[in-house]
Amino acid sequence: MTEPALPTRRWVAIDHPSWRQAHASSVLAVGGDLLAAWFAGAWEGSPDTRIWCARRPAGASRWSAPQIVASADEAHWNPVLAAGPDGALWLFFKRGPLISEWVTWVCRSADGGRTWSPSSELVPGDVGGRGPVKNPPLLLPDGTWLAPGSQESWGAEPVWESFVDVSTDAGATWRRAPIPLDRDALRGPGVIQPALWRDGSTVYALLRSSEGRAYRACSPDGGRTWSTAQPVGLPSNNSGLTVVALPDGSVGCVHNPVGDDWGARCPLVLSRSCDEGVSWREVLTIEDGRTPVDEDAARLPGPPDAAGIHPADGGVRTSGAGEYSYPAATSLGDTLVVTYTWQRRGIVEATVPIHSVIPEGPA
Repeated sequence: MTEPALPTRRWVAIDHPSWRQAHASSVLAVGGDLLAAWFAGAWEGSPDTRIWCARRPAGASRWSAPQIVASADEAHWNPVLAAGPDGALWLFFKRGPLISEWVTWVCRSADGGRTWSPSSELVPGDVGGRGPVKNPPLLLPDGTWLAPGSQESWGAEPVWESFVDVSTDAGATWRRAPIPLDRDALRGPGVIQPALWRDGSTVYALLRSSEGRAYRACSPDGGRTWSTAQPVGLPSNNSGLTVVALPDGSVGCVHNPVGDDWGARCPLVLSRSCDEGVSWREVLTIEDGRTPVDEDAARLPGPPDAAGIHPADGGVRTSGAGEYSYPAATSLGDTLVVTYTWQRRGIVEATVPIHSVIPEGPA
C-alpha cells in the first residue's frame, strides 16, 4: 500500500500583536481561493475576542494579513463559514460571556468574503446558540440546509445536547431537530459539535463526546428526525473534530486520536471510514508536535503543558502548549485542506493530495 504524502503546512496567522490566543478555525474554498476564519483575543471567552478572517488567493503561497470581520463589546466564539443556498457566503459565530448563554449571529458576503454585511441574530430570542456550533451546514439536493448544533448547560452536573437545525427557506427560518441520546449510559455531560455528511438519501452525524469515543447518529429523512446517537470506534478526547466526504464514497475525520475525557490535543490525524462512520482507521498524521511549520526553526513547539486544560462555562483556560486541535477541512480541487489551532498562538493550514489518503483495501 502506498504511504500517504506528507502534509504541506503553512501559517494562516501566528503570534499577532492583537491577541495572545487564537482558536477554532473554519475554512472554505471560494472559487480557487481559500478563506479562513477564527476567534482570537487575550484568552478563550475574554471580552476582547473577535472574529478574524484571512484569504489565500489561488496559486499564492501565503495568506493575507488577518482582519477583524465581526466586532462587538463581548466575547466572540466559533466562526463557521458556509456557502449559502442564496448564493452568498455566510459567517455564523457565537457571542456572549458564557457558553450556556451563547447567541448565534450571522453576517453575509456577496463578493466572496472580501466585504461583509453588518451582523444580526440568526434566530431572534435565541439563548444557548442555534445554527452551526463548530462544523459547517450541509446543503441537500432539494435545497434543505442542515446546521449541526449543540447547546451546553454547566454547573454541578453539566448537560450537553446536540441537534440539527433545519431550514427549507435558504436560512430565513430554522427548526430544531434533536439528536436523541441515552443519558443512562453516560459518565459525562454528553455529546456536542456534530459534523455532517450524507450518502444518498441518508444523512450522518459524527459527534464529539465526554465518553472517550465519538458518537454517531443517522437520519433517513433529510435531517428532520435522528436515530439515538451511539458510540463508535473512533477515540474522542472531548475536543473538536470534523469530517470530509472523500471521492471514493468513504468519509474522513480529522481528530485527536486520544480516548480520554479532556485528554491531550496531540497528535492530530486523519482517520477514514468505509462503513458510514462505524469503524475507522488512521491514514495520515497531520501534526505530531515535533515538526516546525515551514521548517521555521524559530517556532519549534515547546513542551506540552502538564497542567492541561481547565474547562468551564466561561471557556477553556490553557497555555496552549502542545495543543493542535479544532480542525476544519475542505477540498480544493484534488487537494484536502485542513486548518487547525497551533498551540493557541495561531492557525495552520495543512494540505495533502486527496488520492494519497485513500489507501487500497478496506478502512
